[in-house]
Amino acid sequence: MKKSMLVAIAALLLVGTVTAAEVSSLSDEANMSRTANTADLFGSKWGFKMTRGLVNAATCWVELPRSIYVETTEDAVLGPCKGLFKGLFLTGVRAVAGTLDVATVGSVDDMYSVYETTSLPYFVWQKWDQVERD
Repeated sequence: MKKSMLVAIAALLLVGTVTAAEVSSLSDEANMSRTANTADLFGSKWGFKMTRGLVNAATCWVELPRSIYVETTEDAVLGPCKGLFKGLFLTGVRAVAGTLDVATVGSVDDMYSVYETTSLPYFVWQKWDQVERD
């Protein structure tokens, strides 16, 4: 049981590292969106969608401290409370988006995905310090 858990964690870390390296090589989010939507090969789109889903499902909780931090820097009095509720909401949205990416990996059309219809970036670490991330 412990070995399988360690293998799963190592695989998730490997996927996250590869994805982070690929994402950081892209110059901006518009370029990444264009790359994701215009990939020639089905495998490229499938891999991007599966990786994005797994990473977002695993890192959705990071929205909570991010939102608290950002809102507190904007307003020191009401910011922590506002950030808590906003962070809980965004954590839920990112968890659902990641789960949907993994569940619908066979359909690689991202035209109506959560990321395309909202201002939610593909990954939690993008636009880290902005209140509105659109």
